[in-house]
Amino acid sequence: MSLETFTETNLDELESKLGISFNNRNLLKQALTHESFVNEWGAENADSSMTSYERLEFLGDSVLNFVVANALFERSRGASEGELSIGRAHIVCKDSLAKAADRLELGDYILRGKGESIYSPNVRESVLEDSFEAIIGAIHIDRGLDAALDFVFQHLGHQIEQVAKNGVEKDPKSAFQELVQGAGLRTPRYHTELSKVDEYGEQHFLARVMIEGRVVAQGVGASKSKAQKRAAAKAKDMFADGIPSDFAKKASKRKSASRSNGRTTVSNGTGSSSSSSSASWRRFGSWLSLGVLRRGEPTPRRRLIYKRTD
Repeated sequence: MSLETFTETNLDELESKLGISFNNRNLLKQALTHESFVNEWGAENADSSMTSYERLEFLGDSVLNFVVANALFERSRGASEGELSIGRAHIVCKDSLAKAADRLELGDYILRGKGESIYSPNVRESVLEDSFEAIIGAIHIDRGLDAALDFVFQHLGHQIEQVAKNGVEKDPKSAFQELVQGAGLRTPRYHTELSKVDEYGEQHFLARVMIEGRVVAQGVGASKSKAQKRAAAKAKDMFADGIPSDFAKKASKRKSASRSNGRTTVSNGTGSSSSSSSASWRRFGSWLSLGVLRRGEPTPRRRLIYKRTD
């Protein structure tokens, strides 16, 4: 949408998509107004009282978290606090809310400034997420908590029910790390870099996941996190049928070394004795503490001398 105010037709269309009619349409307008538009509009219209969606987004975020947390609490009575938190975070996140906003085609209605539009011709996911939450805040003010709850279930209800029933599938990075460590290998490492910036100003990152210093897989995403998750997902698929033989050999050697508990055998000509290096250093430290005297001198400098045993 260009730098112009909303028309009644625009608002009629959007209310139809949202499934709700506002008593005060100014709240709906505010929920769709980005800060960049306010800055540019205010510069041209000194008497303008237009405000962005930021305050409504703050309220909507709180309402959304409450509604989702309460729904999961009621539907997942056997879930722990940690499981409930993970479930809520899975639903109340940028990806999830941006997709919900995309289904409602909110990007066609959000007012953005020229600079923001040039920087990102396609409305950014973070802006879609914020506007979606701002609409929840606007509904709460205009129609009350029950209406906001109905809106959340109308557009996120399927996800809530799925999470309550099946839980949340493990994050690809966590799942791959557990798989690798369970096999006796070191924790995976990630190297992530900016790959390119496309013609729309969108950034693309390339992530490589490494084990034992070797690159196992790589992934590309619009953020570092997404790129790493895609790399981890590919690596996990590669390891799904078993640990590759070269990695398995390293894991076997490490397990053998671990079983020996770091102890070494030293020959003394008549037999052998076993001792750990850490224990040797402890005995040496004890001997030194007993065999060292500090000679009292009037000056700060003090010499350490070994105690005679004769």
